[in-house]
Amino acid sequence: MKKYGLILAALATAGVSGGLSGGAFAQAQGGRLSHLQAGALQRFCQSPQTVKVCDAYVSGVSDAITLVETAAGPNVARDVCIPGPTTAQQMRGVLLGYLSKHPDRLSSDVGPVTYDAFKAAFPCGGPSKP
Repeated sequence: MKKYGLILAALATAGVSGGLSGGAFAQAQGGRLSHLQAGALQRFCQSPQTVKVCDAYVSGVSDAITLVETAAGPNVARDVCIPGPTTAQQMRGVLLGYLSKHPDRLSSDVGPVTYDAFKAAFPCGGPSKP
């Protein structure tokens, strides 16, 4: 049972919503999502003084996605498959590129936006491989 609590916490952290909006997912699961807006993270990602904050955030989301989808098992379809050698700087570039193409998302909660950016850039071809 403890394993599933960790999975739900990681899902909430990453903003993985399984079809629900970030706020609805947090309410449904009793979890917490950051209400940091994507535009604020975009500014962190573009400033030399705060770029490490951005890199830490995208690395955390990437870790959470990978841990949750791996814990789900090899027969569960995965949405996001970030290749192992992908760096935080590359993920930052993915997020910034996504935000430049979707300025309407700048006022949205950052977790679901980051997840959507990674899903668009790193889609999976089917069930995860062990």
